[in-house]
Parts: sequence; structure tokens; C-alpha cells
Amino acid sequence: MKKIVGILCTAEDRATKAIVQLIIDHKYLPGEKLLEVDLAQELGMSRTPIRSALKKLAAEGFLEMQANKGCMVPFLTLDDMERLFSFRANLEGFAAYEAAKNMTNNQIGQLEKLIEMEKGIYSQADALAYNKINAEIHNSIMIASQNDYLIRTSQSIFLRSELYIFYYDRFCREKKPKTEYLDAPQSHHSIIDHEKLLRAMVEKESEIARIIATRHVLATADQLKKAFFVMGSKIFDS
Repeated sequence: MKKIVGILCTAEDRATKAIVQLIIDHKYLPGEKLLEVDLAQELGMSRTPIRSALKKLAAEGFLEMQANKGCMVPFLTLDDMERLFSFRANLEGFAAYEAAKNMTNNQIGQLEKLIEMEKGIYSQADALAYNKINAEIHNSIMIASQNDYLIRTSQSIFLRSELYIFYYDRFCREKKPKTEYLDAPQSHHSIIDHEKLLRAMVEKESEIARIIATRHVLATADQLKKAFFVMGSKIFDS
């Protein structure tokens, strides 16, 4: 997202983060409308940054804007999940393939730092912070692909897929202390995959990077589908 220095932009950024947090906390569920007046009151903000934040999130694919009805949290379905993650897997696989060829030493160093940060944040069991650093890791690989079409397309696809993660991934969904069931960072499948990707980038192994990235996304989709089959819509009744 572009950042323009100024008070309105700062308020818009705060509104965007606050709205995403409300959805992560399941205060708004799939199919529910997000009304400017309600959000302004709930967040203690004016309607102007709320309106801008909703438009931004809708433009990026995280929310849906309906004519004459305003903004809403999209409905989540198994069919949509499968199509979405299948496309994302191919997209990120191609991005990793290109990134392995093009990634500079500085970019490799930055990716390594992000993965180290990811380990620390995971250990703290902070779902919002973990999702943010995970997004930065994926975005850094997209940027390293040096393909503007990939970068633009990936932003909306990644955000939309995050909705399924927020509602169906155990790490994001459960309210009890996550330290009760978390693996050690070095054993967590996502961190392991990111480290494998880093090695492929260092060694310029494009095809290996493509395979790792593709399987990484598909493995996430498989976990979410299992949760979907077990819980269905019951998750939204809690």
C-alpha cells in the first residue's frame, strides 16, 4: 500500500488496521455489513478515515463493496477457497521461480532477517503480528520476482486468502493461550518452508523454489479445508 505523509493518511492507516483487527476477532462475520456510522462509533473515529479504509480494503479484495449496500465481509465457501488457493499456489510458485533468478544479496539478507523475526513473533503467539510478518515474507519474494503484474495481482489474492486463515486457522481462531499447543519455531511447517525457500534463493535454484512455494500454499489450503469440513459454519456461531 502507498503511504502518503499526512494526518488523514495516518488516520486511514489506523482505521484500516482497526477494521482488520475487528474481523480477526470475529466481531464481524462473513456476510455481515460494515457500516461507517457503526464503525466510527465503535472505533472512536470520524467517518472520513473509516470510509477511506473500507474503500481500500474493498479495492484490495479483503472486503466486498455492493452497489447501494455498502461494504461487507465476503461469504466464505469451500469452492471459493479451493479456487482461490489453487490460483495463489500457482502465482506464488511462479513468483518464487522468478525471484530465485533475480533476488539480490541485499534482498536475500532482508528475507533472512524477516524469517528470524518470524520465529520470535511466532514464539510470542501473537496472531496479528505473525500474519503481518508472514505477509512481509511473501511480499518480499513477490517484489524480488521483478514482475509488476505478479506483484499487483498477488496483493488482492493474498488479502482475500487471509480471510480464510483468520476464520479457520487454529492459530488465529482460538482464544485460549496458544503456547499450549504451539510447536517450537524451528519445527513449525511454515517457518521450515520459508527457510527452505531462503536456501533456494541463495543457491539460485529456481525450480526448487517454485516447488517449495507451490506446496507451501497448497499445504495451508489442505489444513484450512480440514477445518472447514470439521467446523463448517459452526465457527460463526461461537
